[in-house]
Amino acid sequence: MTSLSERIKNNEIILLDGAVSTEIQKRGVAMDSDVWSGIAHKGHPEIVRQVHEDYIGAGAQVITANTYSTARHVLESLDLGDEVRSINTEAVRLAQAARDRAAKGETWIAGSMSSMAPFSSQQEVAAGEKVADNYQELAEILAEAGVDLIIAEMMRDAENARMVIEAALSTGLPVWIGYSAMMADDGESVMSWRWKSTLPTGDFGELVETLVPLGGEAAGIMHSQVRDTGPALEIIERHWSGPKLAYAETGRLEKPDWSFKEICMPNKYAEEIESWISTYGVQIVGGCCGTGPEHIRVLKERLPQRLPI
Repeated sequence: MTSLSERIKNNEIILLDGAVSTEIQKRGVAMDSDVWSGIAHKGHPEIVRQVHEDYIGAGAQVITANTYSTARHVLESLDLGDEVRSINTEAVRLAQAARDRAAKGETWIAGSMSSMAPFSSQQEVAAGEKVADNYQELAEILAEAGVDLIIAEMMRDAENARMVIEAALSTGLPVWIGYSAMMADDGESVMSWRWKSTLPTGDFGELVETLVPLGGEAAGIMHSQVRDTGPALEIIERHWSGPKLAYAETGRLEKPDWSFKEICMPNKYAEEIESWISTYGVQIVGGCCGTGPEHIRVLKERLPQRLPI
């Protein structure tokens, strides 16, 4: 059995799944106005498991447990902080069950750790004196539940991102770091992604330069619009010499639901991914919010098995 790390070292293209949260919504599960998809698997475990199975069937080698919005400080908005262990353990268990039912080849499970604050919060990213402890708690729960790696998602503020990344690295598991970026109003500068006014506009290059010394096995751009991903990858390439990842969002958030209008269609999305592979050497690819199994299926059909030499 070849490990995921060995496959990356062998220059293989690694195919992630697509969106989990928005795909759950697309199948009829209401998103919560505070924790988004974080408790979807409490009421609809069969749908969450089927989402994972469908991504495996489409060709994903790495599936992501539904833990993006399940840190204690997010769950506390629904008075569910004391269920942080059971909620996250169940999310991983459902991904494992999907793998057992659907996988015909090697399939790895990622735990997601994000910067998300409750939707009702005025904060752009989670903040407070207990946040670092909550991230450490989440990382340890995910590791104990049996994830194969952790993805630090939506890294867009240096202080918050450092807490997430350090907690993930402390487990000893492989850690992939997903930064989120967007173009500034001048149409030329790249800034850290934001959607509330509480996070100051930050230079994306400075953010990456600050966090790169922490380490990690791979780094790149996720939950960023397709049009913004290329410019952000240019900056990643300047500061990060390791394996690169890219999985973009398409559509937009209309809190708490995702709008699937103006979605980048699978073949067009695959063309963009192909360009990121050839131009920036991106090796780990998939989809974020708005994408689905059909996007991953087309990527599986079109992408090379290895990085071009």
